[in-house]
Amino acid sequence: MSMVQAAIQVENLTRDFKTLTAVDRVSFEVNSGEVFGFLGPNGAGKTTMVKMLCTLLRPSSGRARVAGFDIESQPTRVRKSIGIIFQDPSLDDRLTARENLRFHGIIYKVPRKELPERIAQSLAWMELEDRADDLVRNFSGGMKRRLEIARGLLHAPRVLFLKEAQHGQEIQ
Repeated sequence: MSMVQAAIQVENLTRDFKTLTAVDRVSFEVNSGEVFGFLGPNGAGKTTMVKMLCTLLRPSSGRARVAGFDIESQPTRVRKSIGIIFQDPSLDDRLTARENLRFHGIIYKVPRKELPERIAQSLAWMELEDRADDLVRNFSGGMKRRLEIARGLLHAPRVLFLKEAQHGQEIQ
């Protein structure tokens, strides 16, 4: 028996929309430290599944736990335990990289004493230290994507969701 705690546990998860079943009794488990991806054509239910796991959409039936918390009965705890990097850009390009990260840290209640170090660490991971005080509007597409990843990691989530880049969008 493995001593690794599951990061995500899904059991018979289903989501119906009137006449369409977008996710039909899906079950899987992702252990801590694993990388897991959904692959499939448009309309296969990938986004619906991620929305349910991030507590943005309620399942019709089934159960799921993310970071050990039930997505229906403990949505706030799930949200505090995850990071999400959206498909579409969500940075404020009128702010600097550091300001974007500071704002995110405050929203996620990163302790004020830890915030400067976490910002510095996140920028270093994404090799953006030298651009920390530049306006995001002056960043290339790849630099913006790296800053989004830094922001998703800033509050040290137990599970990180990455929504794929749109066709033709490059991630560096």
